[in-house]
Amino acid sequence: MSAAPEEVDDSPYCCCSAATFQEILERQRAKPLPFMELLMVHAGCGGGCGSCIDDLEAYLRSHDAYIED
Repeated sequence: MSAAPEEVDDSPYCCCSAATFQEILERQRAKPLPFMELLMVHAGCGGGCGSCIDDLEAYLRSHDAYIED
C-alpha cells in the first residue's frame, strides 16, 4: 500500500501577511469575517501593499467564503 501524495498548496500568496490564499481561506472558514475586516485581521493589508485585494476577493468568492461588509 503506497502513501497518498502530499497535497500541495498552489494558491496565490499574500505578500503582506506571508500567507497563501488557502491559509487565509481556512482562517475565514474558522472565523468568518466581513471582507474589509478580514483584510485587516488575516491579510495584514492595514499596512501592506494591497496588490492582492482583488485576487483575494475573487478567490474567497469562488470558494463561497466571501462576506459582504
